[in-house]
Amino acid sequence: MLEKELIQRISLLQDTVSRYSLDAYIVTAEEDIWYLTNITYRPEERPFFIIIAPRQKPILIVPKLEEAHVHKTIIDCEIISYWEYPSPSKESWYYVINEILKKYDRVGIESNVKAEVYFKIQAKELVCSDLVAVQRQVKSSMELEMIRASAKICDESMNKIFNSVYQGASVVEIFAISKSIQNDLIRAGNFDPITTSLLTVAWPAPLSSMPHSIPGLNDRFGQGPNLAMCYFRINGYASECERTFFLNPPSEDEKEMFRYMMNAREKALSKVKAGVYAADIDLEAKEYLIRNGLKDNLLHRTGHGIGLGNHEGPYVAEGSKDILKENMVISIEPGIYIEGLGGFRHSDTVLVTKEGYELLTSFPRNLEDMIIKKPNRGSRIKGSIIRKSLRL
Repeated sequence: MLEKELIQRISLLQDTVSRYSLDAYIVTAEEDIWYLTNITYRPEERPFFIIIAPRQKPILIVPKLEEAHVHKTIIDCEIISYWEYPSPSKESWYYVINEILKKYDRVGIESNVKAEVYFKIQAKELVCSDLVAVQRQVKSSMELEMIRASAKICDESMNKIFNSVYQGASVVEIFAISKSIQNDLIRAGNFDPITTSLLTVAWPAPLSSMPHSIPGLNDRFGQGPNLAMCYFRINGYASECERTFFLNPPSEDEKEMFRYMMNAREKALSKVKAGVYAADIDLEAKEYLIRNGLKDNLLHRTGHGIGLGNHEGPYVAEGSKDILKENMVISIEPGIYIEGLGGFRHSDTVLVTKEGYELLTSFPRNLEDMIIKKPNRGSRIKGSIIRKSLRL
């Protein structure tokens, strides 16, 4: 099944290369090469390349160090190695790739290429494009199965957070949950360390008003609004789930902000379906919040694409030109941030369908479910042990 999937991806890219009147196309980003070959590696400073040309076998260029490893690839391709980084010019990656490119006139290259690489490539005509990025946006049935599995673990992990947090819990206790998730994956025989990254984190109020800040390990959770996030890539495919939660009944002002956030979510989701401009979804949520006097409390767009990366196209943002297509996967996460109080944001992993959407993360969202009343006594004991071991 995987071999068939990879052949289809390469064939689709070859057709697109031909349609854009390109003789060949260079791909060099780690995620993009994994998408086309399923080869897991860490390039460090040594670049990898795959050259795709219509009606030709793909050419994979790798450092000598990785040559035996990549020969295990399941796709049929020509493998050429270079010596090292750096190396004498005739043994370098750029000598190898430039010799290959001599037979092509018009060569495309994925625009996420590093500048150091771009300026050493010698082609008669070199054209930057986003053919792979665009192709990756629409997910196959196999990819959707992987994202669903990732999203399911996101839900389970958010449940672990809710069963672990309590008044006075430290941030490090939430970080530690990701280790148990990793152990579960290993025990299930379902763990690729190269293509898996797991982050469980929660921002205590009022720090939750700065959702891209880094909370201190010994920061403590109080009433709220606290903001929890499961931000995963599992065996190559990403998902995310975020929830605003309280450890005491919220005040009337907090209830009002939560209601505005939820209304903005629903307005955004009501626009989601194939054929809609991503920018229109962002505006639906943004304009609602501005009408209600919250312009100064907005920090970011309504969402972004999810796939091999946690953040990729399409971007659900006012400046985006992206049009949603069936089987794209995005986040919906309008947020409200009030300095001195905290942040209000739920995020879900959302599948775009022909007539609407499907929420792939399904953890509860309503206010009453976000008020954690359980004492979580076992977690208090465990948290004390964790803090003591870390001398916090």
